[in-house]
Amino acid sequence: LSATYQQSSRIDPALLERDPRNHLLARGPRFRLEAEVVRDAALGIAGLLNPKVGGPSIFPPVPQSVLDYNYVKPDYWEPATGPERYRRALYMFRKRSMPDPVMSVFDSPNGDTACVRRPRSNTPLAALTSLNETIFVEAAQGLALRVLREGGPTDAARADYAYRLCTSRPISAAEAAAVAGLLRDSRQRLSDGWLNPWEIATGDPGRPPVLPQGTSPQDAAAWTIVARVLLNLDETLTKN
Repeated sequence: LSATYQQSSRIDPALLERDPRNHLLARGPRFRLEAEVVRDAALGIAGLLNPKVGGPSIFPPVPQSVLDYNYVKPDYWEPATGPERYRRALYMFRKRSMPDPVMSVFDSPNGDTACVRRPRSNTPLAALTSLNETIFVEAAQGLALRVLREGGPTDAARADYAYRLCTSRPISAAEAAAVAGLLRDSRQRLSDGWLNPWEIATGDPGRPPVLPQGTSPQDAAAWTIVARVLLNLDETLTKN
């Protein structure tokens, strides 16, 4: 097997037939997803991505400070709502003098010059963006509802389903224990009143979501917290 690995970067199908574990010899470039794909992947995992093809571009949500302190304040900037809000990044309107903060943090070029190769940085800003920016928070809320709706009746089944959505593999025993602990702690804080379940699950206490049958607001909020973690796993954001 060692000689086969050294001679070729491709795996002989015969090796896999003799022992499925030989797929571990496969290798390839391991890079973080490109900026647009990071956004679309999160929305796709959450079940929110709008696959519509064609049509006008949409204005994505951006921090109000970006609009207020722009060289020329874009009064026309009205973030899309409904399914249009979650169209692919290909259809996002981009203002050259106002780089999108989410795209910029993940090394998307600003359009001032031709870009033949994108750099790939690794900074704390990337983690803060994928945890806190509006579109990623909404993706976490959507993923929580999807897991409650499709993941099964138990937390163990839901955790495995969530991991399969995010990483394309089943959850390990250690990961299952970590998720169970996070769920337990989150539910305790919610029941103690330290956290508002509606605010976490929707971002708006006055706009409760439609919950799957047999689930509670505490379930939606606790799984939203877990979803934020899973969407920010290195394995979720990296092409393996």
